Amino acid sequence: MLCHQSTYRGYTIGLERNGGIWLTTASPKTPDLPILHRHSSETRAQSEADAIAEAKGRVDRVLAA
Repeated sequence: MLCHQSTYRGYTIGLERNGGIWLTTASPKTPDLPILHRHSSETRAQSEADAIAEAKGRVDRVLAA
């Protein structure tokens, strides 16, 4: 079940809670943006805000490369 979805720097970030793990996805909204090496990632972040911050960090790193 999708808990949260937002847009960040041209990427759609999705967030889902599964027990004690957050599953984050980040996918480009346009074809000119690079695709993340790992489309989805699991994190044990303590809060939804922390999980979103980790996903945004992944986007920032791929755009900085």
